[in-house]
Amino acid sequence: MDRTAWIAVTLCVIGLVLWEFYLVKQTPRKPVPVTAEPTQASPVPALSTSPSTAPTAVPPAIAPKAPEPVPSFPEKIETLRNSDVELHLTNRGGGIKEAVLLKQVAEKGQRVVLNSTESEPIGALIEQPSAPAFPEFKASVESDSVVQFEHAMAEQVVIRKKFFFQQSSEKKDNYVIEMDVDVQNGGTQPYVSNGYFVALGTGVVHRWKGERD
Repeated sequence: MDRTAWIAVTLCVIGLVLWEFYLVKQTPRKPVPVTAEPTQASPVPALSTSPSTAPTAVPPAIAPKAPEPVPSFPEKIETLRNSDVELHLTNRGGGIKEAVLLKQVAEKGQRVVLNSTESEPIGALIEQPSAPAFPEFKASVESDSVVQFEHAMAEQVVIRKKFFFQQSSEKKDNYVIEMDVDVQNGGTQPYVSNGYFVALGTGVVHRWKGERD
């Protein structure tokens, strides 16, 4: 290799060294990573997509009243009768104490009697079947076929019951008796009750022979 070739190679090497040095100067330095303790992110409350509504105030529930104690009183009987049945109505609970079938004969010539004197009066309103109470009702006889009972409670609530025979064109087998019940609140406060059951009485107290007059 002659002298000219050596000079060219030397210049090339010098140029490459200068070029590398230039690149080092122009390249920016990388930032030094800084380690920091992780911070706990505060929880973000979930957003509800449903429209918000103001809370509705719920009125406190009214506890039903306890049943009133029933004072003792003398029993009074009113009678309704047609050609087929005789009803003995009592002021004890304002119901039917006995129903005597006038044309039905039982053993020993006795009339067939529905219900029992020891049972609940038919049509009486009962609040607690496990401990039934029968307050006094005042009776008024409107006619030979209509008897009305009335009972006033402490809360100015009046219960009226009317017993009467159903009108029929038939001349026999008229055993249907109707009972109308009316409850009127004469006080200023709403009346709260546990509800009522209607006493239905018991069955026949004598064995029926099936005979008729």
